[in-house]
Amino acid sequence: MPKRILHIDMDAFFASVEAARNPALRGKPLIVGGNADDARSVVSSASYEARRYGIHSAMPIARARKLCPHGIFMRCSHGVYGETSRRIQVILETTTPIIQMASIDEANLDITGSIHLYGGEATLAKYIKDAIVEQEHITCTIGIASNKMVAKVAANECKPDGFLSIAYGDERAFLAPLPVGKLPGVGPHTREALENLGIMTVKQLAAVPAPRLERVVGEQAAESLLRAAVGVGSDTVAAHGPPKSVSRETTFKADLADWRVIEPVVFRLAEHCAHTLRMDGLEAKRITLKTRYSDFQTKSFAKTLADPTALDTDIMAALHELFPKAKARRARVRLVGVNLSALSWNQHQMRLFEREHNDKWERLFETVDAMRGKLGFDAVHIGKALNGASQKKPST
Repeated sequence: MPKRILHIDMDAFFASVEAARNPALRGKPLIVGGNADDARSVVSSASYEARRYGIHSAMPIARARKLCPHGIFMRCSHGVYGETSRRIQVILETTTPIIQMASIDEANLDITGSIHLYGGEATLAKYIKDAIVEQEHITCTIGIASNKMVAKVAANECKPDGFLSIAYGDERAFLAPLPVGKLPGVGPHTREALENLGIMTVKQLAAVPAPRLERVVGEQAAESLLRAAVGVGSDTVAAHGPPKSVSRETTFKADLADWRVIEPVVFRLAEHCAHTLRMDGLEAKRITLKTRYSDFQTKSFAKTLADPTALDTDIMAALHELFPKAKARRARVRLVGVNLSALSWNQHQMRLFEREHNDKWERLFETVDAMRGKLGFDAVHIGKALNGASQKKPST
């Protein structure tokens, strides 16, 4: 029995979440990533109303403002997006245990053994879409096919709020008329190289002799492209273990020299990272401070802890020890970031003499997380991070 893979992609995820939080934003050209006057920010997400003006992800905010001066610009609320993504994953887990999160707003599901429980693919897809709308008030698009690659392309072809299923055996016919740029992995440079060869569609790509293609993109890329062109892709959906790291960083509006201003921003980034750890049931053992100076030289300073932690206080203490190393280079600072790595699931055994101390802080942050879940991440901050709360929101 051929596998059936469901690819789900949330529609304009960050912008949709913001509109769900504030219904007054619905139907408006909403650009998420930075305020209108942020000279260094880029677009993280844009509503479909904003996309009509040519605005897309990774576009500089300054360029987006020129294209849509009447648009609504706002900074990211990363903690909120992560929490929403986790709640959506819980919905997906009610349909199948075989789930692979591709990103914060995309996932692949092996629904081969679940289809009969819902009476068909369309009914299963409708259940997921309706559950997400009811719970989160945002829409998603679903593509289903025999492998992850074709399912993703199918989803891209019916956005937003769509559903498209490609029957087993129809993969090549479905892909054939599409522009080569529709294939995952074909970026602007590869697309341009193929078009220079006169290869405009996936059908034309499938007919190109391998040696000719290898001369342009290399042997490995040529093999991958030719397989994709005929609808061949992986049907393996493997749930990931713990992520390798959790990080947040931010770029200042103007380069800063005063570490009394910089340090609270770093502590605020640490709050975001620690909150993410606790929400995912993780702990970190290695704390890294990233600093990019005004000449664009980037330095990283790290400390490995004796025991893994998910407590803001432990992480901030480690960062405080790293500050002198970052300050040693007497240059203005353009960007700072915090990276937590050497992650493990939160199941450590606390040392006997620190048990009472750690228990106190863990109970405190349980309360803090509960408040943030109801009122938003910015409802509570540690004193060290308060000054940083007025700075630009951190980015992933």
